[in-house]
Amino acid sequence: MSGRLRLGLVDDHSLFRRGLAELLEGTEFEIAWEAGTTRDAEEAGKNSHADVIIMDVSMPGTSGIEATRSFVKRNPATRILVLTMHSGEELVVQAFLAGATGFALKTETIDDIVKAIRLTALGRLYLAESIPRSTLDAYNRRIRKLSENPLDALSPRERQVFDLAAQNTSNREIAAELGIAVKTVEAHRVAVHRKLGAHSAADLIRLAALSGMLHR
Repeated sequence: MSGRLRLGLVDDHSLFRRGLAELLEGTEFEIAWEAGTTRDAEEAGKNSHADVIIMDVSMPGTSGIEATRSFVKRNPATRILVLTMHSGEELVVQAFLAGATGFALKTETIDDIVKAIRLTALGRLYLAESIPRSTLDAYNRRIRKLSENPLDALSPRERQVFDLAAQNTSNREIAAELGIAVKTVEAHRVAVHRKLGAHSAADLIRLAALSGMLHR
């Protein structure tokens, strides 16, 4: 990475934002743009490239978490460092799930914030020292849960029954299709509903849609 890193600053407290900009400007960093709202940040981001966007969480209108999600959705290579006063586990997890690369606190020293910016620019995860490392465990658990396909819990025969039931096929039609007894189909459907937490055929159709089955 050559040249000075270009930064975008998003914070509705202008005094803090200006102070941070003055501390960072002229060293290894260049302030590409500043914004006091997430809407202004999105407009600024379209017009001027920033290597790292420093994002507050509590913002008027759309939150910094939602803005982070929007930036990353538009450009997955975007590096965002959340910089906030709040350090709750769920907030940290939500920030990383939204696509933030770093999570720093406003109570940290300027040297710590500089370190956070450097690591974020390199795509390396940064978490403020005062935040428990167990927070990352919570994030990793959430990632694993999101990546799991609930249909993987079904046996091969249960999956066949599910696929047909999700097409609103009757038990008698499923039995004829698979060459098994209607009562066997009913037993499989009970198991499918239990494993997937479904309560109706509509629930099965919804799960099929979420897993992409209905678009194949």
